[in-house]
Amino acid sequence: MANGSELQSAERKDGVRQKDLTGASLPLHPFLFAIASVLALLVQNLHQTFISNAVPALAGSLAFALVVYIAVVAVRRRFDARSAVIASIWVAGCLFHDGLIGVIKWFDKSYGTVWSLPIAVSVMMALTVLVIRLPAAHVRAVHLALTGAAVVMVLVPGAKTAAFEWRNHAARTAYDADKAAAQMPEIVEGSNSFDQASRPPDIYYFIFDRYASPETLLRHYGVDVFGTRNFLEQRGFHVVPAAHSNYHRTAYSLASTFYMDYLDFLAENDRLAGNDWRPLHAMLGDHRVARFLKARGYRFIQFGSWWTGTFHNPVADENHPHGFSEFNLLYLRYTILHPVFQVLPATRFTRRLDWDNAQCQRVGPQIEQIKNLGEQDQPLFVFAHILVPHGPYNFSADGRCLTIEEAEARGEHQGYIDQVVFASRIMEELVTALQAEGRNPPIIIIQSDEGPFPKGSWRRPWHESSPKIQMIKTSIINAYYFPNGDYSQLREDITPVNSFRALFNTYFGTSFPLLRDRIFVSPDEKRLYEFHDVTEAVRAESRRSVSGNAASVNPATLID
Repeated sequence: MANGSELQSAERKDGVRQKDLTGASLPLHPFLFAIASVLALLVQNLHQTFISNAVPALAGSLAFALVVYIAVVAVRRRFDARSAVIASIWVAGCLFHDGLIGVIKWFDKSYGTVWSLPIAVSVMMALTVLVIRLPAAHVRAVHLALTGAAVVMVLVPGAKTAAFEWRNHAARTAYDADKAAAQMPEIVEGSNSFDQASRPPDIYYFIFDRYASPETLLRHYGVDVFGTRNFLEQRGFHVVPAAHSNYHRTAYSLASTFYMDYLDFLAENDRLAGNDWRPLHAMLGDHRVARFLKARGYRFIQFGSWWTGTFHNPVADENHPHGFSEFNLLYLRYTILHPVFQVLPATRFTRRLDWDNAQCQRVGPQIEQIKNLGEQDQPLFVFAHILVPHGPYNFSADGRCLTIEEAEARGEHQGYIDQVVFASRIMEELVTALQAEGRNPPIIIIQSDEGPFPKGSWRRPWHESSPKIQMIKTSIINAYYFPNGDYSQLREDITPVNSFRALFNTYFGTSFPLLRDRIFVSPDEKRLYEFHDVTEAVRAESRRSVSGNAASVNPATLID
C-alpha cells in the first residue's frame, strides 16, 4: 500500500508539473523568430527601404509561423512547450535558411543552392526527434531559452530601426508632396471635365534603363542603333542628338523629371543623412507630374520594376510590376523557399525568385499589356520603367531568355550590347502599336534615366572621374512624339528635367519656364546630396566624341 501511495503521489506530481508546463508555454518564439527574420534584412537596408516595404514579408512570415505551429499542434494534439519548440525549429530553419546553412564552411556558401535543401531538412528532422525525446524539464528550459533568444533577436534590430528613424527624421520631412504642388499653382489648376472633342491625348512615358545615346553606343560600345533612331524620326519623333540626363543615377534622374526641377533643396537640407535614399523614393511616389495630370482627369497607370523607387506608386490608379519587390524578393531568396523552388519543375511560378528569370517574366508581359491598353474612357498617363538594357544580362538580342550558363558564357559586355538591341526592338514595337491606324495618336516620350557604368567608373568619386566617364554615364536616349508636331518647346540639348514643362506648355496652355539644362553627379553613396555641376565638361567631351571617329571602339570605356 505504501508503495502504491507513493506511486500515485508521484503521478500527481508529474501531472501537476506537466500541467504547469503546458499552461505556461505561450508559443511566442516561433512568431518572434518570424518577425526577426524580416527585421534582420530590414535593419541592413534602412537607408533605402521604408518600413512599409517590409510589410508583405512580415505578414507572410507570421502566416508561415502560424501554419507551422498549427500543423505541429494538430499532429501532437497538445498546445505545450514541446510543440512550440518543434515549431520554432522549422520556422527558424526555413526563414533563416541562408544564414544557418552558411556556417557549413566546406560547402558552397552561395544561398539558395539545391544541395542545401536535404541538409537543412535532415537537420530540422533530427532536432525534432531530439526534442520529442527530451524530458519535460529539459524541454521547459529550451522553451524559455528560445523565448529569450527570440526576444533579443527582435529587440536588437527593432531598437536599431527605431534609433535610425529617430536620427533620420529629416528624411521623412525632406519632401512634402503638398508643398511641392503648392509651389507651382498651375499643377492643381485645371479641369478634369472634357468631351470627346476636347479630350487631351494619352501620354506614354517610357524609361529604358541605361540605354545610352546612339552616338555613345556606336563609339564606345560598337553597337549601331541609328536604325532605331531613324525609325523614330520617320515616325515623327524629335530625337535629341547626343542627349544627356540631369543626374547619373536612376533615383535622382526620375525624381527630378517628375519634380520638374533640380534637387537643390535636398542638397540644402543639412539635416538629411548623406546616404539616405528615401527622400528620392518618396518623390517618386507622389510627384508633380502625376498631380498635374490627375487634376485634369487622367488615369495614371504605372508599370514598375522590382526596384523600390518604381515598384509601387501609391497615387497611381493601377500598378503592374509583375513580380516581387526588391525587398521581398531578397527576403524570400534568403529563405528555404529558394532551394525548394529549384527542386520543383521549372515554371513561371517556381522561377520567380531567380533574378534573371523573374526579369524575363516581367518585361515581356508588361510590354504586351501596354500594347493592349487601347483607348479608355479617361485619358491615360502610362509610365513604364523597363529594366532593359539594365542588368541582369539574361536576354538575347531577339528577346529570348537565356539560362544562367548561357548568360555567363556570353559575358556582361556582349550581354549589354544584346540587350540594347532587344530594347531597340521593344521601342519599335511599342511605337508601332501606339501609332496604329484607327486610334488617336498619343504623346510618347522615350528616355533613359542614366547611361551604362563604364569600366573603372567605381574607382574614383564621380565628381573626380574623367569627363569621358561622366559623359558615358549620363548619355541617354531622349525622344519625343507630339501628335500636333509642335516641337517649339524642345531645345536641341533639352534634358529630362524640362520634358514635362515642355509637354504641359505645348498641350495644356501652361507657361512653365524652361530651366537651364544642367548635368550633375554626386561623389558616392555616402554623399548622395553633394551635387557637382559637370555640365560644361560633359558637353565638351560629348562634342569631341561625336566629332571624332565614330566607328572606333575604345575598349577602355567598355562596361565592367
